[in-house]
Amino acid sequence: METLAMAAVSSVAAGPSTNGCPAGMAINQFEENVEHLRQLFSQNKLVSFSIAHIACSAGSSSGDNYMSVVKRVTISQAVARDQEQPAANETVTVIVKRQIASLSRRQLYRCEEAFSNEINAYRHLVPLLAAHSRQQLFPVCHIADSHDRRPPQDSNGEAGEPIIVLQDLKTLGFRMKDRLVGLELGDCILVMKKLAQLHAASLAAQQLDFPHFVAQARNLREIVYCEEAAEFYATILDTSVQQALDSLGGSNADGSLTTPIRLLEQIRPNLYDKLKQEINAAGETPFSVISHGDLWVNNIMFRSQPEEVIFFDLQAMRRTSPVFDILHFIYTSTRRDFRDVHTDTLLAAYSEALGQELVHQLEDTPAGERLEELCEAFSLQRLSAEYVRQVHYGLAIGMWILPAVTFDTNNLPNLDVISEQNLCCKEIKCTQMLTAEYHLRIRELVMEFYDLGYLHMEKQSIHSQLHAKIP
Repeated sequence: METLAMAAVSSVAAGPSTNGCPAGMAINQFEENVEHLRQLFSQNKLVSFSIAHIACSAGSSSGDNYMSVVKRVTISQAVARDQEQPAANETVTVIVKRQIASLSRRQLYRCEEAFSNEINAYRHLVPLLAAHSRQQLFPVCHIADSHDRRPPQDSNGEAGEPIIVLQDLKTLGFRMKDRLVGLELGDCILVMKKLAQLHAASLAAQQLDFPHFVAQARNLREIVYCEEAAEFYATILDTSVQQALDSLGGSNADGSLTTPIRLLEQIRPNLYDKLKQEINAAGETPFSVISHGDLWVNNIMFRSQPEEVIFFDLQAMRRTSPVFDILHFIYTSTRRDFRDVHTDTLLAAYSEALGQELVHQLEDTPAGERLEELCEAFSLQRLSAEYVRQVHYGLAIGMWILPAVTFDTNNLPNLDVISEQNLCCKEIKCTQMLTAEYHLRIRELVMEFYDLGYLHMEKQSIHSQLHAKIP
């Protein structure tokens, strides 16, 4: 969701800003009521010692978060009365997520709905998935609440503000990768295996206690592909397609892009509605899973020793086909030359890892009798067919997110000002210059789809042709 917010304004007039706050404003968005945090952390037994100091700072790099404010909070141990100093100068750091301050920005980009969905994901789905996974999938969540239970005397009787408090993965050696550089094969295989763990946990939870799974899944709300958001996101996606067409047209002096441009124009009408229908319909099928919803390199942290990946930013978590997570990751976090060589390898790694995890979770349970059916449903053959059938999602999400992947960090959009000036999405105009890297990558993306035949065949035609090749 952070990515979609950035992409939504990547073509809007930009001005100097600091993490989304207008330049010159004296507001420090990373400040907190320290005494309130002390009470909150103590009530939730976040640390085992008496708290002396709490310090807040930015929890992410400039330009990485637009739907929420992410803070790194350092908690220091208090000196006991009978000691001059603590036996060990213990400190603990956590990540605190808060709502952005701008009400107009919250409304325009549906920030409150996204934040609420992430709270529900951590409260209801993350524990369920953890119970059916051998590996840690997400950061440990210490607190996720729609009200931070501020005492009435501190909040004029109000219940407080939404808050999420997470494990600070950086202290465990996890780091983010450079989104412009792209990921290596080893990194991508780690991601695909972890994604298989996530989806297998969802399938195991369904097989072992379907009523409980359904009850927990109902706590999720679709944030992007729903009626309430349709007008806004349909306009933003269409704007992204127009940006791609303008970019291609600007480099078509020799006429080599004329046919790809024409074919992309044919796909453009009602593209959002088609994706919306497919994503929601897939959520009603027997082999749907709890998906991350916004899996790309900026929502993944990597550790080299020992090798591990963790997913975060669950604002768009939904129940749908697992292939949408796969397409989302591949078409936002890799380059064409990589995909040309390694896509089949990534799909094979995912299919194998998912099958192995299903066997581990279900083999000695009453659901074991359905193992063969489940493994067949996610075989490499069927996964590849579904990947191709839904491949236009990869094209759409690539066009949508590439502006955010390639933006100039020295020329960040000022979302607060934009939100105040635009009462609805229809008023957003494309005026910001896109980077040279964007133009290069959008050409790569569209030409890849053209060369593979995905632009000039309807999805059903692609599907039928693929099945004709399968013995």
